[in-house]
Amino acid sequence: MRHTGGGVRILLVNKFAHVTGGADQHCLDLAAALTDAGHDVRMLSTADPANGWRSGAFVPVSTSAGTRDQTRLLDAAPVFFKALWHRGAAAAMRRLAAEFRPDVVHAHKLYPQISVAPVVEAARLGLPVVQTLHDFEMVSANHLDPRARALDLTETQLRYRALNTATFPIRRRVQLPRVGRFIAVSEVAAASHRPHGIDPVVIRNFAPEPPDAVPGWAERAGALYLGRLTEGKGVRDVVALARAAPDVPVDIVGFGELGEELAAAAAELPNLTYHGWVPREETVRRLLGARVVLMPSLAPEGGPLVALQAMALGAPVVAYDAGGLGEYVRRGGGDVIERGVEPLAGAVRRILSDEGVWATMSEHGRRAVYAEHTPGQYVARLERVYAAVA
Repeated sequence: MRHTGGGVRILLVNKFAHVTGGADQHCLDLAAALTDAGHDVRMLSTADPANGWRSGAFVPVSTSAGTRDQTRLLDAAPVFFKALWHRGAAAAMRRLAAEFRPDVVHAHKLYPQISVAPVVEAARLGLPVVQTLHDFEMVSANHLDPRARALDLTETQLRYRALNTATFPIRRRVQLPRVGRFIAVSEVAAASHRPHGIDPVVIRNFAPEPPDAVPGWAERAGALYLGRLTEGKGVRDVVALARAAPDVPVDIVGFGELGEELAAAAAELPNLTYHGWVPREETVRRLLGARVVLMPSLAPEGGPLVALQAMALGAPVVAYDAGGLGEYVRRGGGDVIERGVEPLAGAVRRILSDEGVWATMSEHGRRAVYAEHTPGQYVARLERVYAAVA
């Protein structure tokens, strides 16, 4: 590896440089943590005024989670072909390779916005490639499906199922052999990949450095859901909880396809408040004010950042046992329960009504984050992977 001032040149590749989900937030936090550790970081991503990292190369975006449902059928063909091979992303990789000369290329989420092109170009130029597995896109057509299915049968619209199904062979046959080392964000995620020819090193995600002190029991109230507003995240179970437990104040923060449905439910239920999307600073404030955080995911999670952030800020998590989510919460502070509104309501009521239970969970969660999930610890583990591939 070449070093400049003790650091390494690292090129992060991710489809977005602003937050649309956990992988995007991870990449932005990682860029900052690597920079703080003395490394030189650039990013190859899509262009957007909201980008939180601006050093690197940013190509025009073809579609996003916010616009894909409005994409006309006639406009879908360019999106489809760019998902297979994005010429602009390939050119951006060649330009960065010549100008920035990265020691390692670290890929994250690529599809459908920037395609496999950056990985292919990096490998062709002899650059070592590392990839973090945030979900199951390398074993199944649908990224939330760990069952090794070559056809996407999960997405609601045919064009999305077709796009995921078309890119899956590319992920397996083109991308997989060009990655020198894979990183899994949980043991559960690693175990899902090993039977399919991928043996990743496990580096669990990190949370921003925990504050020295957080609000206590008396300064908090109610239950909070924070995340994507999709069926797979279990947000409908949050609404059902509010119906079943009218004495429990429930707040929902996030954005997604179920936003209108949740707004209507909040208008009907006096104990349910729907906030929509809020800036990151506001999410931190709400986590500090919540007595319990709800994560009733129905689909397997890789390594959920919200759980770590909640525990770092002293909020116990109530979660279904969904992939890495159960793993993170069991190792930290909270309660992993069987799926269902009745178990969810029971766990929430127990934590909300018993200060001793709450205090124990809150302290365990903060200790777990300090012990294993700080930015410095994550970067140290990642540096060893970088050194091995380079």
